[in-house]
Amino acid sequence: MAFSAITGQKQIKIRLAAEAQRRGSGVYMLSGPEGTGKRLLAEEFAKALMCFDAGRDGACGVCSNCKYFDNFTTPDVTRVYEPSDTKNVKVVFIKDYVVAESYLKPQFARTKTFIIDFDYLGVESQNALLKSLEEPSKDVVFILTSSNTDTVLDTVMSRVTEIKLEPYSDEELEEIVKANCPDLEETKIRTAVYNSGRIPGKAISLAKEDSGVSIRHEINSIMIAMPESSYIDVLEDYCDVLTGFKDDYKIVASSILLFLDDVGRLVNYPDCRKINNEMDRDAIERFVAMNKHIDTLKLGRCSEAVNTFLRALEVNSNFDSSASAMLLRIHEVLKK
Repeated sequence: MAFSAITGQKQIKIRLAAEAQRRGSGVYMLSGPEGTGKRLLAEEFAKALMCFDAGRDGACGVCSNCKYFDNFTTPDVTRVYEPSDTKNVKVVFIKDYVVAESYLKPQFARTKTFIIDFDYLGVESQNALLKSLEEPSKDVVFILTSSNTDTVLDTVMSRVTEIKLEPYSDEELEEIVKANCPDLEETKIRTAVYNSGRIPGKAISLAKEDSGVSIRHEINSIMIAMPESSYIDVLEDYCDVLTGFKDDYKIVASSILLFLDDVGRLVNYPDCRKINNEMDRDAIERFVAMNKHIDTLKLGRCSEAVNTFLRALEVNSNFDSSASAMLLRIHEVLKK
């Protein structure tokens, strides 16, 4: 596989291919929600770093180093993903298999590469890596990934070059789902994409489950009703809906943000040709027409409430109380 075989993330793929050709040492952090393809990009970047003949599209795929990489037989790449027996990677593993290993010369490639999923590193393990990240050897590259950089130590973030994954278009998501579910009907593919919160992994999961639940449509309905709703409506009915989607809270948050983005586009550009929720376009246009009091400033306050909700859940706050606080804040801002 080369970078061109990965759907989406065009500018990031160009940047990673250039970094692989440059072959300097460094520490990179690929960040983005779970299911957005960070690990796939990290693997392809590592392969390009190993390749004897890496070019503008990454690894050549045919040299001996590429074959070693594909067969998982190279000592020059160390992967640290989710452990099988514990919640997080143990500190001793980081010290023995990353820190100590980073002082050894690569055996086949010109670069020794470490791919580390920081979603599974606690504070102690992150601290154990600090010295290695601060002064990597000239032939060492660290490729880190994180679904939530708020859980990454500031001392780590100050040592990395963060590369944030770009949002996927509906067309890119449909292409990804088709590749993973080639026999699925077009309507079911579009439904899975629509409900995915722009997250490829979730779109694939929904397609395979053949889920008929339309999270985004439910969220759009709540948001459209919000200005005319009562305090009781919010606390009882709307909170109950969100509780039903508790396991998909990131999609709930993403759906609200997509709705707010659509409203902002239509407020500022009434003839906007494309919005995120084309399937609910008529209803959203009526919402904008009937709520002239809603402006960009108020939409920004609603977005802040959503981000506060996400941050609260990332530190294990109670879902119901966090969701209630978010909805009440949005209701306060949008009500007539």
